[in-house]
Amino acid sequence: MANIESQIVNFYESTLASLLASGATSTTVATAPTTNGSTVINASAGSPIYLVLDPDNSGNREVVSVTSSSGTSLNTITRDLENRYGGTPPDHQIGTTIRLAVLAEHMEDLNDRVDAVSTVANAAIAVADIQDDDTFASATATDVASSESIKAYVDTQVATKASLGLVIALG
Repeated sequence: MANIESQIVNFYESTLASLLASGATSTTVATAPTTNGSTVINASAGSPIYLVLDPDNSGNREVVSVTSSSGTSLNTITRDLENRYGGTPPDHQIGTTIRLAVLAEHMEDLNDRVDAVSTVANAAIAVADIQDDDTFASATATDVASSESIKAYVDTQVATKASLGLVIALG
């Protein structure tokens, strides 16, 4: 499980400005604005961008991860993430479409981040943090009350009010 925050940019699509040969791990793309008008994507190892090369060609489509970019240069590309080509991805010619699409990798990264937060949240409450005091005489702002204590406290309060002759209307 990796705690990676992958990026999603609306409507990023460009074309290759240079040949991306089979063994290449970097390339440049043509300037292509995203929905916010930006013409670049900013990828890093902790915040990669997943792109699809030649997305409309099922025979040559390739999913890549970009973990370093600057301007229109994609400096570090991990090729063939789906292992469709057995370690030998195809050449992609100048002008080949490159598009950001929501991929399984995005969902895996999101799930990993939720799992990481969930693990921290689950570890945050210890048995010592649960208050089991039916009168709440020792109440604190940082403890969690047990359901048994809450029920006992409410029952006592209701019984006290009833013994004073107060009528409680249940709505």
